[in-house]
Amino acid sequence: MHRLRRGLGVLTLAGTIFVFVSSGPFGLEAMVRDAGPGAAVLMLVVGLVFWGLSHALVATELSSAVPEEGGFFRWVELAFGRFWGFQTAWWYWIKMLADTSIYPMLFCEYLKYWVADIGPWQERGLRVLVIWLFVCINLRGIRTGGGLAVGFTLFILAPFALFVLLGAPRLNPGAVTPLVAAGKGTLEGLGLALMYGMWCYNTLDSVSIVAGEVKDPTRAYGRAYALAIPCLFLGYLLPVLVATSIDPAYAAWDDHHFSTLGFRLGGGWLGAWIALAGLASNLSLFHGALMVNTRVPLVLAQEGRFPRPFASVGARFGAPWVSLVFEGAVYTVIALTIGSFTDIVVWNQWLNLGIYTLIYLSFLRLRRKRPDLPRRFRVPGGWIGAIAICVGPFLICWAGVPIGGRRLAWAGLLGLLSGPLVYAALRAFPGRPPAPPRGAPGTTP
Repeated sequence: MHRLRRGLGVLTLAGTIFVFVSSGPFGLEAMVRDAGPGAAVLMLVVGLVFWGLSHALVATELSSAVPEEGGFFRWVELAFGRFWGFQTAWWYWIKMLADTSIYPMLFCEYLKYWVADIGPWQERGLRVLVIWLFVCINLRGIRTGGGLAVGFTLFILAPFALFVLLGAPRLNPGAVTPLVAAGKGTLEGLGLALMYGMWCYNTLDSVSIVAGEVKDPTRAYGRAYALAIPCLFLGYLLPVLVATSIDPAYAAWDDHHFSTLGFRLGGGWLGAWIALAGLASNLSLFHGALMVNTRVPLVLAQEGRFPRPFASVGARFGAPWVSLVFEGAVYTVIALTIGSFTDIVVWNQWLNLGIYTLIYLSFLRLRRKRPDLPRRFRVPGGWIGAIAICVGPFLICWAGVPIGGRRLAWAGLLGLLSGPLVYAALRAFPGRPPAPPRGAPGTTP
């Protein structure tokens, strides 16, 4: 059987984190418009402190302890067994199938900066073209994908650095008022902003999935997060502060408003560069998601817990080609049928409720059950520190999601219920005998 190859170093892993999680502030126009400028800024900070940083710290500790392909669902498996490990993997996979489909949509929104009269079916055709272009790129393996991620990161951050520098003299603290958008109640506005804030950071731990393709993963993850997280946070917050200061009429913002404001602030060259970065941002997010999400069915299939064809890895580049082609087909269906992404954002958070509850419980359980794991990095503060970083995610999952996502509660609960049903179906029709549970850390060659 052909195997995956270790092609990501610290810099390319940091670039992969950036393009997978963020790729700039694009999409936050809708957060400001629909939730309110104050709520948007508040939840970008809350999302980082009580959500994103917790993910990064837990991922750094457990990736150094269990540096295997599969990442966080390996941790859940070690802590609670194969059933719950599968649930985490399945919920994550279907969440990302929906989430990744957002980015070809946003790509077309930013293309409208130049071509305003794109017809609905022309737009859908462009989405499909984007999907298969990046399927082909990812078929060339993780080394090519990681290098492209670094290039995307630099191209996207550069115009926003200029945007912030040019707009800094016009910063106005009063621009982040009102707290919530006109016509919305406080709870509704904050809840919606929280859903977006979670979306901005909720995959910081997901790059643990490719640990088997990282050079020296026990060291690389901590260093890569130290590079990526400041870029993520400042790349969100500063452009939003500048944008609300330049144009406080947030209710009229469209979905590609940063490029419009770039034109207003710096002229046609800056507006065009931001618009190009918007196109690149959504391409890079789609690219990063393909790099990571396709590894989930691959790992499960190689252990006999998913249909056998998904275990296939290309001989030349070491890419999971069946997973890539399958996901390309799914995204094509979504691209041809779905027109808006807000519902996808909210639905995803219901799946995150299940995913992150299991991840953080596993983090705590492995501290007690497996103190022998070779943790090169440990969350500081002993048990007090370990429990403290779990409080925010638990509150967000069990209070924030039911409040902010109540409109799609039925769809979210159906998504969570699908995990046990699929698990039962696959056990009834296994592709081959499952591999024995992994009780100790190891590495994938």
